[in-house]
Amino acid sequence: MTASRFAPGAALTATVLVALSILIGLGTWQARKVGPKTELLARIEVGLKAEATRLPLHVDDPLSLEYQNVSFSGTVVGAKPARVYGINLDGKPGYYIYAPVKRPHGMAVIVNFGWVPLEYKKPVILPEGMIEVTGVLLRSATPGPMTPDNNPEKGLWYTADVYALAAHFGLRTKEFYHFRIFADHQGGAASLPRGGQVHVDIPNNHFQYALTWYGLGLSLLAVYGAFGMKKARKAG
Repeated sequence: MTASRFAPGAALTATVLVALSILIGLGTWQARKVGPKTELLARIEVGLKAEATRLPLHVDDPLSLEYQNVSFSGTVVGAKPARVYGINLDGKPGYYIYAPVKRPHGMAVIVNFGWVPLEYKKPVILPEGMIEVTGVLLRSATPGPMTPDNNPEKGLWYTADVYALAAHFGLRTKEFYHFRIFADHQGGAASLPRGGQVHVDIPNNHFQYALTWYGLGLSLLAVYGAFGMKKARKAG
């Protein structure tokens, strides 16, 4: 009687099948994200390059306008803007200048007027009277796991939380839009604050992740096959 050339054992086979189903599931999950994420990034690119559209009076779904160029008019309110710590597009640390701009109908928009370096100690003078703001609409920022808490009483801001900023400026829930606008740069190239500092930090690594999970599955099958043949030879 000829000995079996492949005998991994029932327990190992069951374990490998479970592990393989998990790896294939994870790979498929990542693969399904490739298309939607690619479409999202393409939409963002188009929105950033498009001409600004007028900001509607009522915005029921701010996420539908995220990373879109919009414009509106209003007046800056608040005695002193908030300085939120952040990195500019060149990777330099500094502060983003935030202040609410109240539209003629009464709602206020939290506007990021631009970035200033850490060493910039002069008061930032924002425009007075009715102004026209053009910029990119973004959702409220959320802190990362290592981001310090905001301390408005001490003027320490690390996260551009629209709700916290609005409360700091004395705005109630129905008095401001629940998003922010990154204003375009105004003035000369060296003028401050430096506007237009929009980071698009949305990684699209799902295809690589899918390949990794599928690759691990193939590696598992290879090890499983080699072990089964080795065990069969020993048994023979």
